[in-house]
Amino acid sequence: MMSKQEILKAIRACAKKLKRNPTLNELRRLAGVNGSRLDKEFGSLGNALAAAGLEGVGSGFEVAESALLLDWAGVAQKAGRIPTAQQYDKAGKFSLGPFYTRYERWGRVMEAFRNYARAEKIEGRWKGVIRLIEERREKNRSALAHGNKPRRCPLMQDRTVYGDPLLMPEMAHAPVNEAGVVFAFGVMAWRLGFVVLRVQTDFPDCEAMRRMAKGQWQWTRIEFEQESRNFLRHGHKIDGCDLIVCWVHNWPECPLEVVELSKEIAKIAGNTYHGDTEARRKL
Repeated sequence: MMSKQEILKAIRACAKKLKRNPTLNELRRLAGVNGSRLDKEFGSLGNALAAAGLEGVGSGFEVAESALLLDWAGVAQKAGRIPTAQQYDKAGKFSLGPFYTRYERWGRVMEAFRNYARAEKIEGRWKGVIRLIEERREKNRSALAHGNKPRRCPLMQDRTVYGDPLLMPEMAHAPVNEAGVVFAFGVMAWRLGFVVLRVQTDFPDCEAMRRMAKGQWQWTRIEFEQESRNFLRHGHKIDGCDLIVCWVHNWPECPLEVVELSKEIAKIAGNTYHGDTEARRKL
C-alpha cells in the first residue's frame, strides 16, 4: 500500500515522463498506483494532481476553450503552418482529448479559432495564423471545385443502411451501430482470446475472461463503441473500464487499450473485407 507521499512522488514522476498530467490508468500502469487508495487519500485524481503541485490542466481538469485555441494558434504561428493533430500533440501544451471532446474532428479546430478571434477582436494579434487558415480554406474550396470530393449517391430514405461487405459466414456486412459491434465481437471473441461472462446494459457493457498468456486468464471489463471516441461523448469513466472494443478507432490519445475489430477482421481476411474464396475460407 502506497503512502500519501509515495503517491504524490509517483504522480510527479509520471508527469515528468509523459510531459503532461497522467491519467489514472497511466498511474496504475506506469507506477502501480491503486485507484481506490488514491481516492481514499485525496478524494479524486484532480485533487491528487493539485497536491502534487501540477498545473490545473490535463486529466482531471476542464480546460477553458480560450486556452485550447490560443495554444493551438501559438503552435501554428511557430510552425508557420496549420498543424496536424500529431504535430500539435508533439508541440502543444495540452493533450488532444479536450480538442476531440469539443470539436469531434481535428479539422474543425482552425474554424473554431477563426470564429473565436473574430468574436474577441484579436485578429490583429494573429494575422499570420488567420492568413494560414484562409489559405487552407481556399485550398479546400479549390479541391472541391475540381471534383476531388468522393461522389456520394443520395440515400433512399425508405431503405436500411448496411456497412461494407465482410463476406464472413457469421456476418455479411460491417456494423453501423454499437449493437452490431457487440455481435461482431461475439463472432471474434474466441479468436481474439476472450470468453464472455456477461453482457449488460449498464456500464461497462461486458465482462469477459481474457487469455493473457498460455494457461493464464484474467477478468476484463469491456465497453463497446461504434467509434472509440464515443467513449468520451458518452461521459464514461476511464477507471471503470479496462478495454474499449470498437469498429473504428478514432481517439488517438485514448488512455485505455483499444481493440479495433475492423482491423482484426481484416488481418484474418487477408487484409481486405472483400476477400476472395481463400480469405473467406480462413474465416
